[in-house]
Amino acid sequence: MKTYTKLFNAGLLAVGVATANAVPVLKISDDGANAQSSFQGTLQPGYATDNFESYAVATDFNNQTTSFASSVGTFDVTQPASNSPTENCNDEGFKCGAGLAVLNDDETPFNGRFATSPTQWLDSMDAQSVKFTPNAENNAVGFFMTDPNDSGGRFSINGSNFAFSDVFGKSLGSGGLFYISLFDNEGLDSFEIHSNDPNDGYGIDDVTVGRVPEPGTLALLGLGLAGLGFSYRRRA
Repeated sequence: MKTYTKLFNAGLLAVGVATANAVPVLKISDDGANAQSSFQGTLQPGYATDNFESYAVATDFNNQTTSFASSVGTFDVTQPASNSPTENCNDEGFKCGAGLAVLNDDETPFNGRFATSPTQWLDSMDAQSVKFTPNAENNAVGFFMTDPNDSGGRFSINGSNFAFSDVFGKSLGSGGLFYISLFDNEGLDSFEIHSNDPNDGYGIDDVTVGRVPEPGTLALLGLGLAGLGFSYRRRA
């Protein structure tokens, strides 16, 4: 089975680590738990992870919210989903425009989104834009993302944009699972996930926030690739 890691540096013209440190870096991997462990291994002691198991599972729109305060930060819907009655997020008592929801396999109107550990996840409920604000004094975030098959979507990190079509490439499709890590040496105040398909969304699970120690932050993340937009690593 082939796995891959893809590295993106927003500073495509950067020519040295000092310059590259000033722009956000995004890393995508389908290597599952190994990718999560690798990311957590770059962080200073004291990092925190939320797997959404301590929250009540939503059973209808009354349990949805436009602002979800987790133990690692806050998720805010900055542009809600459409309320078209034909959309999946309006099935089984849920409402697209009512906001985010904690779901499990028994309570979900979607196919392709699932928990990575052990049974619950936070669902976008097809919101067009969601902002995550990590707890203070963190410069790195890692999380699992399921079903990110909106080819027109993008990550926006401190003013830098990463298009889903570039990030996920041909791997976009229903039921996909990726581990995503974000890093900004100047501090990661927040980032947004944008969707342009009104009938599409994603699940998020096992969100870790922490700090990558200095010096040599890019080296610790395996990102000593200043001047290159991205790279691939494949193995059998």
